[in-house]
Amino acid sequence: MSTDAIESEAPKKTRRPQQRAEDTRERILGAAIHQFASGGFDGVTTRAVAEAAGVRHALVTYHFQGKDGLWRAALDRTVRSFVERQRVRCEGLRGVDDAQKLRILLEEFIRYSADNTDLHRLMTYAAKGVSPQLEEMVSGYLHDYFIMIADLILKAQKAGAFVPGDPNHLHYLFIGATTRIFMQSSEVERIIGCSPLSEAFVDQHVQQCLALFFRHPGEIVAAKGTGRAGKTKRP
Repeated sequence: MSTDAIESEAPKKTRRPQQRAEDTRERILGAAIHQFASGGFDGVTTRAVAEAAGVRHALVTYHFQGKDGLWRAALDRTVRSFVERQRVRCEGLRGVDDAQKLRILLEEFIRYSADNTDLHRLMTYAAKGVSPQLEEMVSGYLHDYFIMIADLILKAQKAGAFVPGDPNHLHYLFIGATTRIFMQSSEVERIIGCSPLSEAFVDQHVQQCLALFFRHPGEIVAAKGTGRAGKTKRP
């Protein structure tokens, strides 16, 4: 089947075939990301993606060569784009001290997470068990990112600006503390009476979460000296 024939159902037929193909591919990819975020890799079929995108099933195969190709494209659009965004941002902060650099990156992580909730839902499904999808996500997308953040945490800790502990453990604690509330936004809104995705709430959430992990230089040493290193002293 020719490209023109496959793309014949796309809207606005007066546009160039290449533009129609790109628009169709974007519709399919957007639908796939939402489907994977809602049901995980195993819970999604290419036919369901085609239906959600409003296109024929043949178009999914044409553009992505099947479910594996669709999954990789979804990871590229969500996980890789976020990791690359953070890498570029970090490189652009030359001259900024490491603790402030980490603070900027983690604040942007929170705000990005609020605007892109499907990112964490998709990653959560992929991480539920050992699978080729998990291995691909970790080795191909997350490994270098975690190294970058762990290195900054270590440097911030040495400056007395970040709570003590294993950097990767703290990073996962930070991810959980900052993103879970966005993933449960419907429940949270019913409990607290406002959307956790609203601009005002996100601003407050950023400050409260950063305050849990960042310290003023000397604060941690002082707390250790009085027996109050982040916990209540038992009588």
